Amino acid sequence: MKIFVFFVFLIAFSACSGVSTSSINSNPPPTPKISPSQVVSDYLEALKIRDLGKTYEFISSVHAANLDIESYKTNMKQFLDKFSWNLLNYQILGVQILGDHALVVAELEVQFKPINTEKETQKKTSVQYGLIVVDDKWKISQDNCISNCESIEGFTGQGLKQ
Repeated sequence: MKIFVFFVFLIAFSACSGVSTSSINSNPPPTPKISPSQVVSDYLEALKIRDLGKTYEFISSVHAANLDIESYKTNMKQFLDKFSWNLLNYQILGVQILGDHALVVAELEVQFKPINTEKETQKKTSVQYGLIVVDDKWKISQDNCISNCESIEGFTGQGLKQ
């Protein structure tokens, strides 16, 4: 039994001794100068004033559906106008950075008008933004509503009828 324990110890020790420390001593990838929370804040500020060209600077090509800037601006303007959607205010609630990925949670105060109604709706909702590093800059690659979300039925005014 003692030989078995010694053998296990020897294998474990030799496995640890073979670990390379080059990854510890190598230089980490460059950190973008502007933080993920600042990128989201800048994006939301631009969205608040409907500077769609500026919002384009803060998103990845995937998040822009691989559209060029003019097509992106046209699509965004159509969406915002269709629902009379406006960002009234926002607050960054939290940030988590995991290497070259980051998550930023923001509370948005928005105003919109569902189709087929004249009544504008105002509410607070929480959105989680996913960011990635692209060309040494943080870029928004996804956004997901995580609290007090509005369904497509809420936007179209065609909720389930019972």
